[in-house]
Amino acid sequence: MCPIGVSRQRQNFRNRWNVAACMLLSMLLCCAMMLWITPVGSAEDNTGTGITATENITDTENLLGSNVAEITDAISATKQETGVTVHLLYLASFNTEEKPAKWASALLESLDPKPNTVLLAVASNDGNLVVAVSSNSDEWLKKKSTVDALSDAAQKPLMESTPDWSKSATDMMDQIAVQKKTSTSSQTVLLGVGGMIAVLVLLIVIMVVFHILRKRGIIKRKVRKHAGRHAAITVRSEPVKAWSVDGELSVEAHDGGQTSKEDSESVQETSSEQSDA
Repeated sequence: MCPIGVSRQRQNFRNRWNVAACMLLSMLLCCAMMLWITPVGSAEDNTGTGITATENITDTENLLGSNVAEITDAISATKQETGVTVHLLYLASFNTEEKPAKWASALLESLDPKPNTVLLAVASNDGNLVVAVSSNSDEWLKKKSTVDALSDAAQKPLMESTPDWSKSATDMMDQIAVQKKTSTSSQTVLLGVGGMIAVLVLLIVIMVVFHILRKRGIIKRKVRKHAGRHAAITVRSEPVKAWSVDGELSVEAHDGGQTSKEDSESVQETSSEQSDA
């Protein structure tokens, strides 16, 4: 038989474990409820700390301020209009000895981006702004001229006395739409020019083939056969020409009879005049 003190200690130990288990279960239920309420990929705007983190925007310096929703809508519109995914990264410094462009490109590729992805990376304290394009993008987006145009569009609003970070992002996205339209127009022109060149090549080929056939005499032989048919028709029409000659001869004979008749009448008139005399 166990002493009464030992049994009480065991009971207290069990009660403590029950309380701890209930507290742990409550914490797990609270975490589960928080995960269920918070949507996946939702924006986290920590206004107290000045850090904004969304699926497409990371702003540790709170440079975009209250314009995060507007910029997010612009990113969605750019994706729908051009098929380009835009990521914005605002840091105090890149904290690297590499060149900013190389660092931003390496960072973008490490994220396994979707095709046609553009990253605007800004280090506000260092004064660095870089536009990087993923390597799996279309040719029109990867061109150096396109990247330079996007960089210029993003830098202009920051050259003012009061930098406009929101306008910098939206102007870059507007330039993406412009470059997309330009590339589409250029492709249309190239297709038209290609079609004209194809027609000209076809005409040249036809002319060359015609010249070769004519030089080999294939076309001339066809012409000779055609001339032979005309010759046969001419032979068949010769009796008609002979008949027309006979008609002409008969007409001439008829004219000759009339002339002899007129001569006899003139002789008779001469003889009568002589008798009267």
